[in-house]
Amino acid sequence: MQNFWRLNLTLTALYGAVVVGMSAAISHLFLYSLDGKALSSLLSSTAILAFQTLALLALTFNQLPKNAAPQGQMATVFLKLPALVAVGFHLGLWLFVYTVWAGLFNLPLHFSKLAPLGGQLLLLCWLLLAAIPWIRK
Repeated sequence: MQNFWRLNLTLTALYGAVVVGMSAAISHLFLYSLDGKALSSLLSSTAILAFQTLALLALTFNQLPKNAAPQGQMATVFLKLPALVAVGFHLGLWLFVYTVWAGLFNLPLHFSKLAPLGGQLLLLCWLLLAAIPWIRK
């Protein structure tokens, strides 16, 4: 059963990476190449993927065995990686979301070059999250 939850976390993290990538594609590619109906379908399906990813993530973390943490030196690495992912998520969200909003609402400290960096950091964090369950052993 533990392998099921490890695989589940990996797939969930990959869904998160797809949401970040699709959001960028919608903003930069599909926004101008799709008609209103197709764009609306793409946006709503991406939103569904995002919300279900969060639900799967919560379910997965609730089901992971609490006593399955590795011992010794690997335990130190395993405990630091989720913290690194969390910091990366926070930084990526601030870089991306604030930059986009600052541009839309004329907020201070608008540096448009930071948005892609934030998006890439979010994508990297989702992929690192996908690898974490397989590093445990």
